[in-house]
Amino acid sequence: MQESCIMKKRFLVAAVAATLVSPIAAFADATVYGNVHVSINDFDSANNLDMSSNTSSIGVKGKEDLGGGMTALFKVEFQVDPTERNGTASDIGATKDSTAALTDRDQWVGLKGGMGTVKFGTMTNNYKQTGSKVDPMYRTVLEGRGFMKTQSNLHSGAGESRGRMTNTIQYSSPKMGGMQAIFNTTVAGNDDETMGLGIRYAAKNLLAYFDYIDTVAMQAASVDAAMKIGGAYTMDALTVGVQYEAVEDAGVQGDTMFVSANYQMNDSDNIAFTFGDNDTDDAGYALMYNHNMSKRTNVYAGYG
Repeated sequence: MQESCIMKKRFLVAAVAATLVSPIAAFADATVYGNVHVSINDFDSANNLDMSSNTSSIGVKGKEDLGGGMTALFKVEFQVDPTERNGTASDIGATKDSTAALTDRDQWVGLKGGMGTVKFGTMTNNYKQTGSKVDPMYRTVLEGRGFMKTQSNLHSGAGESRGRMTNTIQYSSPKMGGMQAIFNTTVAGNDDETMGLGIRYAAKNLLAYFDYIDTVAMQAASVDAAMKIGGAYTMDALTVGVQYEAVEDAGVQGDTMFVSANYQMNDSDNIAFTFGDNDTDDAGYALMYNHNMSKRTNVYAGYG
């Protein structure tokens, strides 16, 4: 009797495993992707040059047509650090979600249909999504959310109250006349959950957005709630961006103003400039020159 039960359980596990493997293999549009981004940095507070990885990552994403206008989606992405061997803490300027050499990033499953898209898992929340839209130095050491401190802490980190939220449900409405709404909330069993709402408008040369987030304060670096308004406008070769954040109970960081300009000199070269002030620190600025060696490879130099 005991042996029979054990064999039935093993058969059940094998059947479930086979069921899980089959749909993954059936994803015709699954894509493996990644990037490696390394910089050499020189900080006034350090005596020597330093090397850092800037959101190097690898992942797989895919979709499957379910019929009736429904599509299943998934994404599993990891951050890698080619400058670290054993996951020790890196330089003072790099912006990382953790000190490990391999850490999880956006990892979710979702459904898309005529009523919009809903996703479940760990993902970039509405508030963080728009910060990169106005920062031409995003994912470099000179990005506003890093040591420049010209964007708030809510644009980085992982957790229920950070830029990449865990235990999250996110809904994105269909785009109608350039308008779209995004709502996300955590489902973590807390008395209070982190909830956010974003509104976007996108046209050919214009992007405008409004975002609000109400956080679980104990995990958000003393931030209770924040709202921001911003956008970007492109005029021929020049793109300008602006973002204002009003942050409640921000601890060491207050309301923040961020402006940017990116000038496309030709198909391969551009110059970017950012300036910001967060109420508590001196104003910061950064200047960068970037050269695209190909569609996938670029080199740059900057000062902040």
